Amino acid sequence: MKRGLRLRLALTHALVAALAIVIVVVVVDVSSERRFDRYLSDVRERGNAAVVQALRETYQGGVGWDAQAIFALSEAARLSDVNLAVYSSDGQLQFTVQGIRGRGQDTMNGATGNGTDVGASPTATPVSARSFDIRSYPVVVDGETVATVEVYAWRDPRVAAESSYEDALTRDLVLAAVLAAALALLISVLVSRRITSPLEELTDAAADVAAGNLEVRVAPHGDDEVASLASAFNTMADALARDEQWRRDMTAGFSDELRMSLATIRSRIEALEEGVMPGTPENLRVIGDEVDHLGRLLGALRSLNELESEDFDVELGPVDMSEVAADALGLVEPEAARRRVTLARDLTSARVDGDRDRLLQVVVNLLDNALKFTPAGGAVTAAVTTSGRSAVLSVSDTGPGIEALDLPFVFDRFYRSRSARRTQGAGLGLAIVKGLVEAHGGTVDAAGAAGGGAVFTVRLPLAGS
Repeated sequence: MKRGLRLRLALTHALVAALAIVIVVVVVDVSSERRFDRYLSDVRERGNAAVVQALRETYQGGVGWDAQAIFALSEAARLSDVNLAVYSSDGQLQFTVQGIRGRGQDTMNGATGNGTDVGASPTATPVSARSFDIRSYPVVVDGETVATVEVYAWRDPRVAAESSYEDALTRDLVLAAVLAAALALLISVLVSRRITSPLEELTDAAADVAAGNLEVRVAPHGDDEVASLASAFNTMADALARDEQWRRDMTAGFSDELRMSLATIRSRIEALEEGVMPGTPENLRVIGDEVDHLGRLLGALRSLNELESEDFDVELGPVDMSEVAADALGLVEPEAARRRVTLARDLTSARVDGDRDRLLQVVVNLLDNALKFTPAGGAVTAAVTTSGRSAVLSVSDTGPGIEALDLPFVFDRFYRSRSARRTQGAGLGLAIVKGLVEAHGGTVDAAGAAGGGAVFTVRLPLAGS
């Protein structure tokens, strides 16, 4: 298939070149023939004008043309390759002059070697008069028409000249066509190879990726569409490799989360069954906490699946984001107290059209994420304000912040930065936040806080905007 594309490109280029050559040949042939005809016609007119001029110059008043004048006219007729018939003003034939070279004996009855024959008719010839192009011109001397001259020229005077001219032109055109075809074929092979070589490399790389080798990359050459395709392929391969790594990390994270929770539950149950540990509310609470943790993991997966389904929708209604943020802060207060993290708030009323439960999930996920990375003694701040036609929710913390390398990917599902791999979770919370915010027609972004830590900002359209 690779060679097929190269062959098709080469044949296409060669066919275009051949078509161009044929068009050039046809145009040159037609135009040259017309130009040649015009050239011969111009030459004939100039020759005829020279003959008429010679008649004027050799005319003698009251006498006409003597033998010496007629001889001079025969030389002029021979140079112009024409025969002449001169008539008086009353239409009487005065004399004829034969000047057509090589064919004079056959064209004028009674022609002589010196090219003159007085009194013979130029049309009484073995060759039909239709073979001649006959043109008549008045001979005007001192403003008086003294005679009329008929100039006889072969109707097809271009045969010999054109034959030689067309032979030379044909040879030149054939040589040019052969050289152009060879050059076009060479260029088509080079161009097709230049086009198909990167495509062949891309095909091989795509086959490697399909076989599971996500490390393969191609080198873009130039800045054309094929180079853009190579860059797009590399971007795709990077994304596939990153997704594969995230999938492995997610699998490992989920396995660790499940194993740790199940191990804790199992060890507690065995201790309770064997009587090693009394069945106090505190000991039972540990089991309940682990069950809740597993439930949150399964809930996150369910939420992500809902967001990715085609029939996912939100029930919009009037919602005050300040109230939603206040409720979310109340839900995470126990966890903040356990971690010894201060919760701060700066809430201004900002009404939006949204799904209250989904927006509450957005704020809780952002607060949980902030608490996870904020050390003991730190603070997490939730703020709600308005800016233009948007309600703005921000959640900031005093944790270690987000590395610039991780910023473009923090909202991707299953992505966990290097610092996040030491914490619980599977990298789904921020992906759910992004999906829910976009379902409300808003945007969310992450950045480093001015005083250290991270800040997540959600912008939603105000109600009625």
